[in-house]
Parts: sequence; C-alpha cells; structure tokens
Amino acid sequence: MTPLENYQALMQAIRNRFDLVDLLKGGDLTSFSINETAAFHGRKILEAIAFSSLVTVEHGLNEVPRDAKGQWNAEKIFENLSRKNILSLPSPSAIIYPNASEMHLNTQLVFDGIPERRIDLAELKSMYQRMHRWMHEMNPYTYGGYEAFIRDNSRVLWGDLSRLYLFLETHFVAIRGAGFICVLRDSQDGLTKVKAMAKISD
Repeated sequence: MTPLENYQALMQAIRNRFDLVDLLKGGDLTSFSINETAAFHGRKILEAIAFSSLVTVEHGLNEVPRDAKGQWNAEKIFENLSRKNILSLPSPSAIIYPNASEMHLNTQLVFDGIPERRIDLAELKSMYQRMHRWMHEMNPYTYGGYEAFIRDNSRVLWGDLSRLYLFLETHFVAIRGAGFICVLRDSQDGLTKVKAMAKISD
C-alpha cells in the first residue's frame, strides 16, 4: 500500500472506532463494561495515531525507521520518532476558502490551525496510560470495587475521548513539506477523506 492508502485506512479505522464510542456514550456510563470497551477503543485510536506518524515519516522521508516498523506500542513509537527528531503529530485545523489577500497564492483552500485542540506528546502518552488502567480485571486489594474505580476514572476517560476526536476531526500533518490533510467526517457526504499534500514553494 502507498502512504496515502495507509493513512486513509488508519483514519477510517479511527473514524469507525469513534462511531462505536458514540454508540457506547448513549448507554449506561455507570457500567464498567461500557467504560472498559470505550477505553479499549481509545487505546486503539492512540495506536493508530502512532502508526499514522510512521506513515507520515514514510511519506515525507521515503523510509521508516527499521526499529519502529514492527512496533505496536504507541508510547514506544512516539518515543522512537521523537528521539530521532522526526515525530510529526496531527495539527487540528479548520478548512476555509482563501480571502482576497490570499488569492494571489494560487490556492483553493487555506488550513487554519486550531491551537486549543492540539494535544502534545506528553499528554498523548498520559492518555494512553490512563486508558490502560481499564484493560485489567479489577484488583480487589487496590480498589474497593467497580463503582469506586468508575467514580475515579470514568469522567477523565470520556473527556480524553472527546479531546481525541477534536484533535483529529479535521487535521493536517506533515514532515519536511509533505503530508496529509484529513477530515474524519466530511460535511457533505459524511465520509472520511484524506488527501496527500506537498509543499511546492517557500
């Protein structure tokens, strides 16, 4: 598969998981199994974000670090790329038509960043760790039952999932002038769309 096809497939998988999370949100949020299932899909979303960072590197640099290729753990992928100074995370953006002062740039669309929706590497790793708490059976010596665990962790979980959706809803990601623009849910037809982008001039 090409990097574009890989990125499209990953974003479609993420979109499908968010659709399922939306269905779960309509259920009983005091149910451990509903929270646990949402956390499972949240971790998978974070892993897909890590894989999409690898795809972005391949698209921009025409190679993927050999020691990251077979990795599945999101934290380790993020750390690997960050250590090599080639980690590129999605930048939440709004897609707008160019105004009069931008028409001379010969562009049909302008991507305007939304800083308040950004999530940095440290926070992505923290989310991954928080969601991992839901992956184990309840230890009766650590928590006094499911209710206490849900009370302490459920609100944070759903807040993290909401932030992740806004982070990815419409985003741009690039490294060394080559990247992708993605819309998880197109306003016209509801489809997930990805376009490859390349810098054509400074």
